[in-house]
Amino acid sequence: MWTRLSTGIYLTHVLQPDWRSLAWAGVFMGGHDSAVSGRAALKLHGLVDKEPTPIAVLHPYSSNPRPDSGWWTFTRTRVPFRTTGELPRVRVERAVLDLCAEEPGRAVHWVTQAIGGRRTTAKALHSALDEMPRHPIRKELELLLTDAGQGAESPLELVYLRDVERAHGITPGKRQFRSGGYRCDVRYGEGLIVELDGRRGHEGVGSFRDMDRDNYHMVRGAVTLRYGWQQCIEHPCAVATQVAEVRQQLGWRGMPRKCTNCRRVM
Repeated sequence: MWTRLSTGIYLTHVLQPDWRSLAWAGVFMGGHDSAVSGRAALKLHGLVDKEPTPIAVLHPYSSNPRPDSGWWTFTRTRVPFRTTGELPRVRVERAVLDLCAEEPGRAVHWVTQAIGGRRTTAKALHSALDEMPRHPIRKELELLLTDAGQGAESPLELVYLRDVERAHGITPGKRQFRSGGYRCDVRYGEGLIVELDGRRGHEGVGSFRDMDRDNYHMVRGAVTLRYGWQQCIEHPCAVATQVAEVRQQLGWRGMPRKCTNCRRVM
């Protein structure tokens, strides 16, 4: 006994369809050159844990539109797209940029998740953006990708770069610096290391890895300062002051400047 999913598309059993079967069915319904897109594409690329429904399917504008359902949404596009994988899905770059257009308030999340997850690069995203001249938040994405290209791979690292370093005239450190088998978020030439601890990757086993890394650098004379969301979001001026003071103690000859918020506080 078979189960009918749509016109001409059947499951060869009567069990509940699994998510990948539904994704395949969506591609068949979309027609030639169709592909899974959006969150569903990122799920197939290993960047999203949850199996999203409805499953987004992208197809060329020349294809016949399909009615949306509880399982699928179909979108036609005039912008060419490339696919990958046996189960066709748009490339990471296109999926990310489409999600940024749908959810502009989460653009930082999608961009940093893809880059921090080592599925793409800021350069590759910029190249994909060049193919989408009418992207609704193009200018914001260009600035975001410029910052991500400097090594900021998480929302917290972007906040530190923009609101702590740049806003206070602190010369930037080297990002994603490797030392002794460990990777440091930010390292300054004087020997100061700044670790930015969002929840992801810093709990459980990750917390012990952080201790080992801090101890490794302490033995070698490197000072580590550690900040989280609350410090960088709510008190970036205080963080900047502390970073500048430690750098000056280690030999930095620069001087931080007051940002607009610093003047307001004064």
